[in-house]
Amino acid sequence: MIAISTSFDYILVTPARNEENMLPNLAMDIANQSVKPIAWVIVDDASSDKTWSIIKDLEKGFSWIGGVRFEPGQENTYAYERYAEVVRRGFERAIEICHKYSVEPDFLAVTDADIKLESDYFERIIKAFQLNRRLGIASGFVYEKGMSLRELQESNAKPRGCALVFRKECYEMIDGFQGHANSLVKAENRNWHIEVFKSLKVFHRRKSWSERRYFFTAGKSAYYLNYHPLNAFLTGVYYVIKVSPSKGLSYLTSYFQSFLLRKKKIQDEEIKEYYWSSFRRLLKRIKNVQAVRE
Repeated sequence: MIAISTSFDYILVTPARNEENMLPNLAMDIANQSVKPIAWVIVDDASSDKTWSIIKDLEKGFSWIGGVRFEPGQENTYAYERYAEVVRRGFERAIEICHKYSVEPDFLAVTDADIKLESDYFERIIKAFQLNRRLGIASGFVYEKGMSLRELQESNAKPRGCALVFRKECYEMIDGFQGHANSLVKAENRNWHIEVFKSLKVFHRRKSWSERRYFFTAGKSAYYLNYHPLNAFLTGVYYVIKVSPSKGLSYLTSYFQSFLLRKKKIQDEEIKEYYWSSFRRLLKRIKNVQAVRE
């Protein structure tokens, strides 16, 4: 029988693709949480290693852990779409488990497989939700090896997707998980607060910006989400200068390749308008800075 907490009921989903080296460490962190999830669903995203075998072993050892497996060939064109689909399926399964035991979660959480959490992470972050009834989405402060203080601050300007918590009412109001960034947009558009808690530390076990492939995928995703071409160009130039020429050019190449080929974009008009108008917001911020200096 699932152990039920009366004050901190939450469900947890973890997407995992070829995470045989990372998943056991995360499982230890979750098992050692001061307040455990009422259901934790790990979604194996077509892994080719021992990830699924590890998930099945965890299911045997813990009644509140369940697994879902995506077979190869179910992939979508965009990684962004794929990730959102995997997480949504995980939440569907977790909610099924809750209904089986006639319980309802108050919060929904997502963690990546390659993070390290403090033992009271979920207890403390949910207490923060209880102190602010308008808080819809939050995360801790994510540390990554090799990042400068400036890079850490920039990457944690908004809640990070690798250790994200939703209030149930907010989750339902935005029509479920829309992908990390899109969920934040929809929540703020509906006047929910979003917050990063610096006192709650999350550690990435590997650097997310380490591969050139990341920037190529980011460029494709920017086009898919309807970023304005000038916004994408300036972002690519920033990466060229601040990260590396090859990674910045990879971002620019993938965005404008998609632009020239007129590849498909997200169908959500609210999200399309938000990212298209982001260039106007950028120009407004620049003008405001100039006005202050004058």
